Amino acid sequence: MTESDIQIGLEPEEPRGIAAIPSVQIYLLLFLLIGYPLLSVVMSLVNNPDTAKVTSRIGQIYLPSLLIQIIILTLVILVLRRTATPLAAIGLSKEDVNWANLVAALIFLAGAWTMILILRSAIMRSGYIPEKDFLFLLPRTLPEKGFWLALSIGAALSEEIAFRGYIITRLRILTGRYWMGALVSSLAFSVGHLYQGLAGVILTFVYGLLFAGLFVARKSIVPGIIAHFLQDALVLFTLAQM
Repeated sequence: MTESDIQIGLEPEEPRGIAAIPSVQIYLLLFLLIGYPLLSVVMSLVNNPDTAKVTSRIGQIYLPSLLIQIIILTLVILVLRRTATPLAAIGLSKEDVNWANLVAALIFLAGAWTMILILRSAIMRSGYIPEKDFLFLLPRTLPEKGFWLALSIGAALSEEIAFRGYIITRLRILTGRYWMGALVSSLAFSVGHLYQGLAGVILTFVYGLLFAGLFVARKSIVPGIIAHFLQDALVLFTLAQM
């Protein structure tokens, strides 16, 4: 048993396998891995947003998305509290809020963006994988930009806590391996971005793997939360230059 295992919730001599995890945590794990992706697929098919149908980004897109983020975050926190599992068990503690993790987040963001841009360019040049135009979903007005910042915070907290912190640590207990959690969580995470098309799903899967690697390397989700927020929030500065 290594020190890193202890830091993110695995105590010495703690049993592994399904018996080592409370049933309510298993239910939440199944929801995040199966229920959430299926819900995203259904919503994408039934309520596929396009320029003609979107009359209010805030009402039709931002608020529903923020509500889903709040629900996911609330579910994770409630389940952890019900099972007396501290947030430190999923890599979130006040000691993790430090300069080292901030620097790690900035370095990671620069490297991840570079890798994703290269991959996206290769996908687009191939011409085999279609990409949906979702730029019309981005904010334009001041109120929309305010909601976008709220969405950036919500996505950073809910997605990193659920898909990196919770899923990876629970699957680590179940399987004894980090890579299994990294792969499965990234797959579930990417399906949730089906509205971006197949190219978007592939890019999001790779991004998920990168964030999972950051979590495992730092034994904390704080760098991921910072990088995730900056990634989404920087869209506002990109739009300002357009």
